[in-house]
Amino acid sequence: MMKKASAGLVLAGLLLLTACQSSSMDDMAMNPNDMKMIDVDLQVNPELPKTDECVTLQATISQDGKRVKKVSDITFEIWKEDQTSEHIKVKAAKKEAGVYVVEKKFPTAGTYNVTAHTTASGFHAMPNKQFQISGN
Repeated sequence: MMKKASAGLVLAGLLLLTACQSSSMDDMAMNPNDMKMIDVDLQVNPELPKTDECVTLQATISQDGKRVKKVSDITFEIWKEDQTSEHIKVKAAKKEAGVYVVEKKFPTAGTYNVTAHTTASGFHAMPNKQFQISGN
């Protein structure tokens, strides 16, 4: 008799658990058309910078054609082309809604890369841009 009661309780628990699970899964269903990826436009200004000149690295973050007002994280990773280690990472400063900047001087001429590690609206983007620093 005890075994039948235990089996009945287990079966009732499983049915209850299954019912709760299916309803919560329905609540979590999202329409893929509602989720738009973020777009990060990465710019280097001036376009042809020289050594020891202040360079502005700027990321403009938008989603569905509108600037993203709340960005969770944005860090610029910067390295010289022939450098395999020692990439520097700099947290970007908010300039205005959806626009983040880092200002930096480069003491050595050469080819540089910058990646804007960006997290906003539940998405992560890592656009990369290559630019030249020329000697004076």
